Amino acid sequence: MAEIEQLIALEMRDPREIETELPALIEALLLVASGPVAIGDLAEVSGARIDEIDDAVDRLVAIEDRGWLVQRHRDQVQIATAPRFAAQIRRFLGLEREARLSSAALETVAIIAYRQPVTRSTIEAVRGVDSSGVISTLLSRGLIEAYGRADTPGQPYQYVTSPAFLQHFGLSSLEELPPLGVSDGVALGDVLQAKIEEAERAEPAFELIGASLLVAAEESGELANT
Repeated sequence: MAEIEQLIALEMRDPREIETELPALIEALLLVASGPVAIGDLAEVSGARIDEIDDAVDRLVAIEDRGWLVQRHRDQVQIATAPRFAAQIRRFLGLEREARLSSAALETVAIIAYRQPVTRSTIEAVRGVDSSGVISTLLSRGLIEAYGRADTPGQPYQYVTSPAFLQHFGLSSLEELPPLGVSDGVALGDVLQAKIEEAERAEPAFELIGASLLVAAEESGELANT
């Protein structure tokens, strides 16, 4: 009965309240949260529907003239400082600039970002070298995370980017990843797709595409890097 009454109450809400107050409520919840918050949790706390939360988050993401931005990563949302103020924030907090990612790390995180979820063997097949060390580095810095196991022999872990990846590169969502362009007349997206298909077929020989992927990663820029 209580659930039915709650549903009736939700249906009787003033749509104007949802339009104006829900984004502000989400802001307040994200400000006090200790980390990324699931969309479902925001819906449960606010009493709003998932689609209403989605719409409110989209409106927050679209705001560009504040000192913070809302980042959405799959079904999680968080608030982060605007990347354009990273240098001033570091000085204010007395923080040392975090070491920049190496070429190998940029290369690996680019593969994961554009083709996630992806296994270590696929990453190594694409890069042509052992990648266990660089994957460990990316995991320790929180830029990637394990995302279940692949339905293949041995059931290896699959890797995806994390919410911290968005913060590091100053993105609001994965949709803001720059498209893989063209290098030396070759479409990088086509090259990457071909290499992934080769890796999945477990063919023995692979050409390196690290330089091309590095160009794509550097074009996206390590904007926040805090």
